[in-house]
Amino acid sequence: MAVGMPHRFRPLFSGLLSLALLAAMLGGCASFRSSKRLDVGPFAENTVGMIGEVQRATKPVVWTYLKKYDQLPSVQQVRQAARPAWTLMRGVALYSTQLVSIYESDLSDKRKSQELATYLDQAIRERLRSNPRATLFLTQGALDTSVTNVRASSDFLSALGAAQPVVSAALSYGNSLYDSLDVEIDQAAADIDARVEKEFAPIKEQIETLTGLQIRGTRSYGLMASYRYGSDAALDTLRSINPESAESLPVGKRPTLASLDATEKRILAQLETTTQLRSHLVEQFDIYKAEQQELDQLRIQAREASRLGRITLILWARSHRNLAAGVTVPASINIMGIVQGAAAKASSTVIP
Repeated sequence: MAVGMPHRFRPLFSGLLSLALLAAMLGGCASFRSSKRLDVGPFAENTVGMIGEVQRATKPVVWTYLKKYDQLPSVQQVRQAARPAWTLMRGVALYSTQLVSIYESDLSDKRKSQELATYLDQAIRERLRSNPRATLFLTQGALDTSVTNVRASSDFLSALGAAQPVVSAALSYGNSLYDSLDVEIDQAAADIDARVEKEFAPIKEQIETLTGLQIRGTRSYGLMASYRYGSDAALDTLRSINPESAESLPVGKRPTLASLDATEKRILAQLETTTQLRSHLVEQFDIYKAEQQELDQLRIQAREASRLGRITLILWARSHRNLAAGVTVPASINIMGIVQGAAAKASSTVIP
Protein backbone atom coordinates (compact mmCIF):
# COMPACT_ATOMS: atom_id res chain seq x y z
CA MET A 1 0.00 0.00 0.00
CA ALA A 2 2.90 2.38 -0.69
CA VAL A 3 1.77 5.52 -2.45
CA GLY A 4 2.77 7.90 -5.26
CA MET A 5 2.47 11.69 -5.50
CA PRO A 6 1.04 14.33 -7.91
CA HIS A 7 3.86 16.28 -9.64
CA ARG A 8 2.72 19.65 -8.33
CA PHE A 9 3.36 18.64 -4.72
CA ARG A 10 6.78 17.00 -5.17
CA PRO A 11 8.92 20.13 -4.54
CA LEU A 12 6.99 20.92 -1.38
CA PHE A 13 7.18 17.30 -0.28
CA SER A 14 10.96 17.22 -0.77
CA GLY A 15 11.39 20.23 1.47
CA LEU A 16 9.13 18.85 4.16
CA LEU A 17 10.78 15.46 4.06
CA SER A 18 14.22 17.03 4.41
CA LEU A 19 13.03 19.08 7.36
CA ALA A 20 11.40 16.06 8.95
CA LEU A 21 14.48 13.91 8.57
CA LEU A 22 16.69 16.68 9.90
CA ALA A 23 14.38 17.15 12.86
CA ALA A 24 14.45 13.42 13.57
CA MET A 25 18.25 13.36 13.41
CA LEU A 26 18.61 16.33 15.74
CA GLY A 27 15.92 15.11 18.11
CA GLY A 28 13.83 18.24 17.52
CA CYS A 29 10.09 18.57 16.92
CA ALA A 30 9.63 15.05 18.25
CA SER A 31 6.31 15.80 19.93
CA PHE A 32 2.98 17.11 18.72
CA ARG A 33 2.79 20.77 19.70
CA SER A 34 -0.22 22.79 20.75
CA SER A 35 -1.02 26.05 18.99
CA LYS A 36 -3.99 28.20 18.10
CA ARG A 37 -3.91 26.88 14.56
CA LEU A 38 -3.72 23.12 14.23
CA ASP A 39 -0.06 22.32 13.61
CA VAL A 40 0.08 19.26 11.38
CA GLY A 41 3.79 19.50 10.63
CA PRO A 42 4.88 17.43 13.64
CA PHE A 43 2.53 14.67 12.50
CA ALA A 44 4.73 14.03 9.46
CA GLU A 45 7.92 14.73 11.38
CA ASN A 46 7.02 12.16 14.02
CA THR A 47 6.01 9.60 11.41
CA VAL A 48 9.20 9.96 9.38
CA GLY A 49 11.25 10.14 12.58
CA MET A 50 9.74 6.97 14.00
CA ILE A 51 10.33 5.07 10.77
CA GLY A 52 13.89 6.36 10.80
CA GLU A 53 14.34 5.04 14.32
CA VAL A 54 13.11 1.61 13.24
CA GLN A 55 15.55 1.60 10.32
CA ARG A 56 18.41 2.72 12.55
CA ALA A 57 17.73 0.02 15.12
CA THR A 58 17.34 -2.77 12.60
CA LYS A 59 20.15 -2.07 10.14
CA PRO A 60 21.60 -5.24 8.56
CA VAL A 61 24.68 -6.82 10.10
CA VAL A 62 27.31 -9.24 8.90
CA TRP A 63 26.60 -12.88 9.58
CA THR A 64 29.72 -14.40 11.16
CA TYR A 65 29.44 -17.92 12.57
CA LEU A 66 26.18 -18.61 10.72
CA LYS A 67 27.28 -17.20 7.36
CA LYS A 68 26.90 -20.65 5.79
CA TYR A 69 23.16 -20.48 6.53
CA ASP A 70 22.30 -16.95 5.38
CA GLN A 71 21.06 -18.07 1.97
CA LEU A 72 18.76 -20.84 3.20
CA PRO A 73 15.25 -20.75 1.70
CA SER A 74 13.79 -20.17 5.16
CA VAL A 75 16.02 -17.12 5.66
CA GLN A 76 15.11 -15.80 2.23
CA GLN A 77 11.47 -16.17 3.25
CA VAL A 78 12.07 -13.81 6.16
CA ARG A 79 13.58 -11.20 3.86
CA GLN A 80 10.73 -11.65 1.41
CA ALA A 81 8.14 -11.29 4.19
CA ALA A 82 9.80 -8.07 5.37
CA ARG A 83 9.65 -6.33 1.98
CA PRO A 84 5.90 -5.55 1.89
CA ALA A 85 6.10 -4.26 5.46
CA TRP A 86 8.81 -1.78 4.51
CA THR A 87 6.88 -0.84 1.38
CA LEU A 88 3.92 -0.05 3.60
CA MET A 89 6.10 2.00 5.95
CA ARG A 90 7.41 4.06 3.04
CA GLY A 91 3.83 4.63 1.93
CA VAL A 92 2.91 5.79 5.43
CA ALA A 93 5.78 8.30 5.40
CA LEU A 94 4.80 9.61 1.96
CA TYR A 95 1.14 9.94 2.89
CA SER A 96 1.96 11.80 6.08
CA THR A 97 4.22 14.34 4.41
CA GLN A 98 1.81 14.75 1.50
CA LEU A 99 -1.00 15.40 3.95
CA VAL A 100 1.02 18.24 5.46
CA SER A 101 1.93 19.69 2.07
CA ILE A 102 -1.73 19.89 1.13
CA TYR A 103 -2.87 21.31 4.46
CA GLU A 104 -0.23 24.04 4.51
CA SER A 105 -0.79 25.07 0.88
CA ASP A 106 -2.73 28.22 -0.09
CA LEU A 107 -5.63 26.21 -1.47
CA SER A 108 -9.13 26.60 -0.11
CA ASP A 109 -10.40 24.03 2.38
CA LYS A 110 -12.67 22.52 -0.26
CA ARG A 111 -9.79 22.27 -2.73
CA LYS A 112 -7.54 20.74 -0.08
CA SER A 113 -10.11 18.01 0.49
CA GLN A 114 -10.28 17.38 -3.23
CA GLU A 115 -6.51 17.16 -3.51
CA LEU A 116 -6.35 14.68 -0.63
CA ALA A 117 -9.07 12.61 -2.31
CA THR A 118 -7.17 12.65 -5.60
CA TYR A 119 -3.99 11.60 -3.84
CA LEU A 120 -5.70 8.67 -2.11
CA ASP A 121 -7.38 7.63 -5.34
CA GLN A 122 -4.23 7.71 -7.44
CA ALA A 123 -1.77 6.46 -4.87
CA ILE A 124 -3.63 3.52 -3.36
CA ARG A 125 -5.87 2.14 -6.08
CA GLU A 126 -3.07 0.70 -8.20
CA ARG A 127 -1.51 -0.85 -5.12
CA LEU A 128 -4.76 -2.60 -4.36
CA ARG A 129 -4.89 -3.95 -7.91
CA SER A 130 -1.38 -5.38 -7.67
CA ASN A 131 -1.67 -6.65 -4.10
CA PRO A 132 -4.49 -9.15 -3.50
CA ARG A 133 -3.56 -9.47 0.16
CA ALA A 134 -4.17 -5.76 0.75
CA THR A 135 -7.70 -6.03 -0.68
CA LEU A 136 -8.59 -8.26 2.26
CA PHE A 137 -8.37 -5.12 4.40
CA LEU A 138 -9.40 -2.41 1.95
CA THR A 139 -11.51 -3.28 -1.06
CA GLN A 140 -11.79 -1.13 -4.16
CA GLY A 141 -15.37 -0.37 -3.15
CA ALA A 142 -14.31 0.74 0.33
CA LEU A 143 -11.65 2.94 -1.22
CA ASP A 144 -14.28 4.45 -3.53
CA THR A 145 -16.42 5.32 -0.53
CA SER A 146 -13.54 6.91 1.36
CA VAL A 147 -12.40 8.91 -1.67
CA THR A 148 -15.95 10.15 -2.28
CA ASN A 149 -16.36 11.16 1.37
CA VAL A 150 -12.98 12.90 1.46
CA ARG A 151 -13.75 14.83 -1.72
CA ALA A 152 -17.15 15.92 -0.40
CA SER A 153 -15.69 17.23 2.88
CA SER A 154 -16.08 20.97 3.40
CA ASP A 155 -12.99 21.32 5.61
CA PHE A 156 -9.68 19.50 5.83
CA LEU A 157 -10.18 17.96 9.26
CA SER A 158 -13.41 16.40 8.05
CA ALA A 159 -11.49 15.09 5.07
CA LEU A 160 -8.97 13.49 7.43
CA GLY A 161 -11.82 11.85 9.30
CA ALA A 162 -13.20 10.51 6.04
CA ALA A 163 -9.74 9.12 5.23
CA GLN A 164 -9.48 7.32 8.57
CA PRO A 165 -10.95 4.04 7.22
CA VAL A 166 -8.03 3.89 4.78
CA VAL A 167 -5.59 4.52 7.63
CA SER A 168 -7.26 1.87 9.79
CA ALA A 169 -7.09 -0.58 6.87
CA ALA A 170 -3.38 0.15 6.52
CA LEU A 171 -2.92 -0.60 10.21
CA SER A 172 -4.78 -3.91 9.96
CA TYR A 173 -2.85 -4.82 6.82
CA GLY A 174 0.42 -3.94 8.55
CA ASN A 175 -0.44 -6.05 11.59
CA SER A 176 -1.11 -8.96 9.24
CA LEU A 177 2.25 -8.44 7.55
CA TYR A 178 4.08 -8.37 10.87
CA ASP A 179 2.19 -11.45 12.06
CA SER A 180 3.43 -13.32 8.99
CA LEU A 181 6.92 -11.94 9.46
CA ASP A 182 7.01 -13.20 13.05
CA VAL A 183 6.05 -16.69 11.87
CA GLU A 184 8.75 -16.67 9.18
CA ILE A 185 11.36 -15.49 11.70
CA ASP A 186 10.54 -18.34 14.07
CA GLN A 187 10.58 -20.90 11.26
CA ALA A 188 13.95 -19.68 9.94
CA ALA A 189 15.41 -19.73 13.45
CA ALA A 190 14.14 -23.27 14.00
CA ASP A 191 15.57 -24.35 10.63
CA ILE A 192 19.02 -22.96 11.44
CA ASP A 193 18.91 -24.39 14.96
CA ALA A 194 18.11 -27.87 13.63
CA ARG A 195 21.05 -27.69 11.20
CA VAL A 196 23.45 -26.51 13.90
CA GLU A 197 22.33 -29.27 16.24
CA LYS A 198 22.74 -31.90 13.53
CA GLU A 199 26.24 -30.66 12.69
CA PHE A 200 27.45 -30.71 16.28
CA ALA A 201 25.56 -33.79 17.49
CA PRO A 202 28.60 -36.13 17.14
CA ILE A 203 30.85 -33.71 19.05
CA LYS A 204 28.28 -33.28 21.80
CA GLU A 205 27.94 -37.07 22.07
CA GLN A 206 31.72 -37.53 22.28
CA ILE A 207 32.04 -34.82 24.92
CA GLU A 208 29.32 -36.50 26.95
CA THR A 209 31.13 -39.85 26.72
CA LEU A 210 34.50 -38.35 27.64
CA THR A 211 32.94 -36.42 30.49
CA GLY A 212 31.62 -39.70 31.89
CA LEU A 213 35.05 -41.31 31.56
CA GLN A 214 36.66 -38.28 33.21
CA ILE A 215 34.28 -38.47 36.14
CA ARG A 216 34.88 -42.20 36.49
CA GLY A 217 38.67 -41.75 36.32
CA THR A 218 38.60 -39.03 38.96
CA ARG A 219 36.48 -41.19 41.23
CA SER A 220 38.74 -44.21 40.64
CA TYR A 221 41.77 -42.21 41.70
CA GLY A 222 39.94 -41.06 44.82
CA LEU A 223 39.04 -44.65 45.71
CA MET A 224 42.66 -45.68 45.30
CA ALA A 225 43.69 -42.95 47.72
CA SER A 226 40.97 -44.01 50.19
CA TYR A 227 42.20 -47.61 50.10
CA ARG A 228 45.75 -46.51 50.75
CA TYR A 229 44.47 -44.65 53.81
CA GLY A 230 42.86 -47.82 55.16
CA SER A 231 39.39 -48.17 53.57
CA ASP A 232 39.04 -51.77 52.33
CA ALA A 233 35.52 -50.99 51.08
CA ALA A 234 37.01 -48.42 48.69
CA LEU A 235 38.88 -51.17 46.87
CA ASP A 236 35.67 -53.17 46.38
CA THR A 237 33.96 -50.09 44.95
CA LEU A 238 36.93 -49.44 42.66
CA ARG A 239 36.69 -52.97 41.28
CA SER A 240 32.95 -52.49 40.59
CA ILE A 241 33.35 -49.29 38.56
CA ASN A 242 36.71 -49.98 36.91
CA PRO A 243 36.99 -53.40 35.19
CA GLU A 244 40.73 -52.98 34.54
CA SER A 245 41.36 -52.36 38.23
CA ALA A 246 39.29 -55.44 39.11
CA GLU A 247 41.60 -57.47 36.86
CA SER A 248 44.85 -56.04 38.23
CA LEU A 249 43.62 -56.10 41.84
CA PRO A 250 41.64 -59.37 42.07
CA VAL A 251 39.29 -60.19 44.91
CA GLY A 252 40.63 -62.51 47.62
CA LYS A 253 44.21 -61.45 47.27
CA ARG A 254 45.78 -58.56 49.11
CA PRO A 255 47.30 -56.26 46.47
CA THR A 256 50.99 -55.62 46.55
CA LEU A 257 52.46 -52.14 46.67
CA ALA A 258 53.76 -52.60 43.13
CA SER A 259 50.30 -53.58 41.80
CA LEU A 260 48.72 -50.61 43.57
CA ASP A 261 51.31 -48.24 42.10
CA ALA A 262 50.83 -49.71 38.63
CA THR A 263 47.05 -49.43 38.85
CA GLU A 264 47.25 -45.87 40.12
CA LYS A 265 49.65 -44.93 37.34
CA ARG A 266 47.32 -46.43 34.75
CA ILE A 267 44.30 -44.58 36.19
CA LEU A 268 46.16 -41.25 36.12
CA ALA A 269 47.38 -41.84 32.55
CA GLN A 270 43.85 -42.65 31.39
CA LEU A 271 42.50 -39.63 33.20
CA GLU A 272 45.07 -37.35 31.59
CA THR A 273 44.34 -38.73 28.11
CA THR A 274 40.60 -38.37 28.64
CA THR A 275 41.01 -34.80 29.88
CA GLN A 276 43.15 -33.83 26.87
CA LEU A 277 40.70 -35.34 24.40
CA ARG A 278 37.79 -33.62 26.07
CA SER A 279 39.60 -30.27 26.10
CA HIS A 280 40.19 -30.57 22.35
CA LEU A 281 36.53 -31.26 21.71
CA VAL A 282 35.45 -28.43 24.00
CA GLU A 283 37.37 -26.02 21.76
CA GLN A 284 35.21 -27.17 18.86
CA PHE A 285 32.16 -26.98 21.10
CA ASP A 286 32.91 -23.29 21.65
CA ILE A 287 32.05 -22.77 17.98
CA TYR A 288 28.71 -24.43 18.61
CA LYS A 289 28.03 -22.06 21.52
CA ALA A 290 29.03 -19.06 19.39
CA GLU A 291 26.65 -20.14 16.62
CA GLN A 292 23.82 -20.59 19.09
CA GLN A 293 24.50 -17.19 20.63
CA GLU A 294 24.51 -15.53 17.22
CA LEU A 295 21.28 -17.30 16.33
CA ASP A 296 19.65 -16.00 19.50
CA GLN A 297 20.77 -12.47 18.64
CA LEU A 298 19.48 -12.75 15.09
CA ARG A 299 16.13 -14.00 16.31
CA ILE A 300 15.81 -11.33 18.99
CA GLN A 301 16.46 -8.37 16.73
CA ALA A 302 14.42 -9.72 13.87
CA ARG A 303 11.47 -9.98 16.24
CA GLU A 304 12.32 -6.55 17.68
CA ALA A 305 12.27 -5.05 14.18
CA SER A 306 8.80 -6.47 13.67
CA ARG A 307 7.66 -5.13 17.04
CA LEU A 308 9.01 -1.64 16.33
CA GLY A 309 7.30 -1.54 12.95
CA ARG A 310 4.02 -2.54 14.55
CA ILE A 311 4.40 0.13 17.26
CA THR A 312 5.07 2.79 14.64
CA LEU A 313 1.96 1.88 12.67
CA ILE A 314 -0.22 1.91 15.79
CA LEU A 315 1.08 5.33 16.88
CA TRP A 316 0.69 6.70 13.36
CA ALA A 317 -2.92 5.52 13.03
CA ARG A 318 -3.77 6.85 16.49
CA SER A 319 -2.13 10.22 15.75
CA HIS A 320 -4.00 10.47 12.45
CA ARG A 321 -7.30 9.84 14.24
CA ASN A 322 -6.50 12.49 16.84
CA LEU A 323 -5.45 14.93 14.14
CA ALA A 324 -8.74 14.42 12.32
CA ALA A 325 -10.53 15.22 15.59
CA GLY A 326 -8.51 18.42 15.98
CA VAL A 327 -6.71 17.01 19.01
CA THR A 328 -3.11 18.05 19.55
CA VAL A 329 -0.87 16.27 21.97
CA PRO A 330 0.74 18.51 24.60
CA ALA A 331 4.42 19.23 24.01
CA SER A 332 5.35 17.41 27.20
CA ILE A 333 4.32 14.10 25.65
CA ASN A 334 6.95 12.80 23.27
CA ILE A 335 5.31 10.28 20.94
CA MET A 336 8.49 9.39 19.10
CA GLY A 337 10.24 8.78 22.41
CA ILE A 338 8.29 5.54 22.75
CA VAL A 339 9.84 4.24 19.56
CA GLN A 340 13.26 5.72 20.36
CA GLY A 341 13.34 3.89 23.68
CA ALA A 342 12.45 0.57 22.07
CA ALA A 343 14.90 1.22 19.23
CA ALA A 344 17.73 1.90 21.68
CA LYS A 345 17.11 -1.50 23.23
CA ALA A 346 17.10 -3.18 19.83
CA SER A 347 20.27 -1.46 18.59
CA SER A 348 22.44 -3.64 20.84
CA THR A 349 21.38 -6.79 18.97
CA VAL A 350 21.54 -7.92 15.34
CA ILE A 351 19.17 -8.75 12.50
CA PRO A 352 19.53 -10.89 9.35
